[in-house]
Amino acid sequence: RFFTFKTSSHNNAFGSSNEKTMWSGHVRTAAARLNNSVRLMTLASEFGPSRSTHQPRNICARSLCSTDAFPYVGKPDGFKQIDGSTVEITPAPASMPHVKLANGDSLPMIGMGTFTGTRHTAKAQAGTLYETTKMWIRMGGRMIDAASNYLNEQEIGDAIAECISEGIVTREELFVSSKLNNPYHREEHVQPMLEKSLLDLRLDYVDMYLMHWPTAFVYVPYEQNKRGFPPEYEPDCCTGVTGVPWDADAFQKDWPPPHLDAGVTIHETWNAMVACKEAGLTRNVGVCNFKVSLLHELLCGTDTKPAVLQCESHPYCQQTKLIKFCEMNGIQFQAYSPLGYGEFLPEDEISVLANSKIAEIGKRYGKSTAAVVLRWHIQRGVATPPFSLYENELRENLTVGDWELDDAAMAAIAELDKDYHYLRPESWYGLPLWN
Repeated sequence: RFFTFKTSSHNNAFGSSNEKTMWSGHVRTAAARLNNSVRLMTLASEFGPSRSTHQPRNICARSLCSTDAFPYVGKPDGFKQIDGSTVEITPAPASMPHVKLANGDSLPMIGMGTFTGTRHTAKAQAGTLYETTKMWIRMGGRMIDAASNYLNEQEIGDAIAECISEGIVTREELFVSSKLNNPYHREEHVQPMLEKSLLDLRLDYVDMYLMHWPTAFVYVPYEQNKRGFPPEYEPDCCTGVTGVPWDADAFQKDWPPPHLDAGVTIHETWNAMVACKEAGLTRNVGVCNFKVSLLHELLCGTDTKPAVLQCESHPYCQQTKLIKFCEMNGIQFQAYSPLGYGEFLPEDEISVLANSKIAEIGKRYGKSTAAVVLRWHIQRGVATPPFSLYENELRENLTVGDWELDDAAMAAIAELDKDYHYLRPESWYGLPLWN
């Protein structure tokens, strides 16, 4: 596989102000709803007809818009995707397992990850996710795990709008997630950042909005009303704002590092996300990269439980007790990096897909190592959005509901747990979040 799904974190917003307007919850919610209604009416009146030759079906106002957009950005000599429009259209597989979220929404247990690297680590050419998303939808994939931090929601949105316009899928058949990036955790930045993602995705709502990391960064300006981001936009290091080069070792010696915003709590951010749900901008809200103690703290301060917790999980980092805690609280666990760390894996690290025991199980079932691992996730009740750029692998991912592992195979994989994390936030943020 080219690489597998990874979650990182960081984002954008405009005109920073740390002043807070202290509204009561019901006033804030009413104002958000009013703002959303006015915004949607404005979109509907201004965005004009679709230029597609097909009759639009269930197309939202943003999918019809001609808003200014930055060009796609990527690695010029990176991976180049095939034309997604050449992929055969096949229906969503009837065997695909789904889980029902707390509000009754149905989440496909296999989705498509969309991380192709940061500004500094990009692995693919510009437009890759536009083609890959079209490929995924045309072959029957219905869950898409996006994030503002991945800097490709504009591409994904163009592909979604095209597939809807062509009648391949309806908006209601898709489950689209996005994530709040680190620089936008303050209350006044949360809804504008979600609205920016909606503009990029050409959607009026997302099905899930996740807090990408439980760490707030300093605000990084961005253009609220223009789709995409320019090449100079960089929300991971925040160097353009702080003026300090990224150096994790130096950050730990001189605490706190300049990119961290220590003046905002997860409760402030969470309450603002809940307000976005009440305003109709997202159907569900959730969190990523929370351990049990932090998740417990969040639950103690809210009446709105996260619908999903997304964390790293694979045979070497199984997260069994964290998953159990989610089950106890009615929270669906979703695994990122479900197959390990893929293309971003250093040569000297252990590899899930190179594990001989999993390979032996695959031979017994006539399945690839990746297919065995994905089926193992499903049988644990874990949803996951693995990432591949290849049609045969994406199609294989959609067959996960066609077969089962026996108890012996499940037990053999359970023995592989090492509590081994490929993602180590202390090297990015100066925070050892897994400790």
